Amino acid sequence: MKKYNLYCIVLFLFIGAQAKAQYLQDYTGRPYYLKTNDGVQGNPLLTETWYTATVDFANGKTANAILNYNLRGDELLFKNPKDSAVLAFVEPVKSFSIKGIRLEESDQADITFASGFPAVDDQTNKTFYQVVGDGKIKLLRYYKKKVLESTEFSSQIVSRTLVTSNSYYLFANNQMVKIKPSQKTVLAAMNDKADKMQEYLKANKVDFKSDVALAKLFGYYNSL
Repeated sequence: MKKYNLYCIVLFLFIGAQAKAQYLQDYTGRPYYLKTNDGVQGNPLLTETWYTATVDFANGKTANAILNYNLRGDELLFKNPKDSAVLAFVEPVKSFSIKGIRLEESDQADITFASGFPAVDDQTNKTFYQVVGDGKIKLLRYYKKKVLESTEFSSQIVSRTLVTSNSYYLFANNQMVKIKPSQKTVLAAMNDKADKMQEYLKANKVDFKSDVALAKLFGYYNSL
């Protein structure tokens, strides 16, 4: 009995050590310098707040991290849990999910961002998109910080400010198509279930400016 208890204790310590090593390995990152002195006003990050998120790595591992997304540099960042230093992930990240987030552009509270989609326009396969609608056909939302230059009235001073732009993409059949969500464009993508979708739209008033409503619409289609 004593040998069994000793075995259990050793096994527990071994598993605990392995879990700790895994945890620390998940937080491996490289130092990242966030530019703040290039004369551009505004925050280059997705949000002012750094959120705790669940991170899914490309190799199948999962970890929690306090992170943010640099929309200007297209870089996923996290804070070192030891000293809060800003780091960039070393291991490729497949997706990350945040609960209770508040974005000015979206009414979804629980959001998942994913990468690995085909390169399109200025984006690469490493770019992260908000997954608004998930399934066979996905509706993705892309965010970008752009520099807007303006000259004040009766002045030669040019101010440079970061502004957020966003756009939607349909992902189907391994292709990315940029769209503006509307009944016409969405139904065109779902024409193989046109009758069912027409019934859904008659029974439900869909606000095509709402990510919550669009998520329900795509959820229904992908359930058929």
